[in-house]
Amino acid sequence: MAAEQTLADLIARSAAPLVPAPGALTRLIAAGRLLEVEKGVPVLKAGDVAELLFYIQTGLLRYYYIDPETGDERTGQFFDEGAVVTDAASFLTGAPATQTVEAVEASTIFALPRAALLRAYDEDHAIERFGRKMVESGFLGSQRRAANLLNLSPDERYRHFVENRPGIARRVPQYLLASFLGITPESLSRIRGRMARPKGKT
Repeated sequence: MAAEQTLADLIARSAAPLVPAPGALTRLIAAGRLLEVEKGVPVLKAGDVAELLFYIQTGLLRYYYIDPETGDERTGQFFDEGAVVTDAASFLTGAPATQTVEAVEASTIFALPRAALLRAYDEDHAIERFGRKMVESGFLGSQRRAANLLNLSPDERYRHFVENRPGIARRVPQYLLASFLGITPESLSRIRGRMARPKGKT
């Protein structure tokens, strides 16, 4: 199914029980464009204004921050097929983005312009509901991630990720997964080794 149709379906599902007006939804989708992004290429850079909302048709994206003290990348989250991603604060306010969004794999994404989405919000309450739920989902995801970093051990964080997102755990390079978990790649290797051992063996 084309990216345009799957995004339209996502908006309609997210807006339920409201139903987007066909004309408003058609105009919104028509304002977007399909992008083919190579692995490692950023679709949004920290410091730029987030003028686009990205819907992932195929592939895998992540966002990351640069640690101001060490200069290291700190991966915040991974997004796979069917996800919507941008720097929400920048997208909503027009302020510079604080994170970079890049392709972990070669990806096909559908980009919606900020201006078109804001016009659609004014035009149609159902599409506005989609936008609100998108922001709420991002907020809840950030809150859960912060809680996991504070309350779970590295072993528990890794186990939680593998249990809840097994497909992504298999696709993400070890150094990026370690960055997401807040540990070194060497520590992640040790954790994987411990989990791979039969119970009762050390």
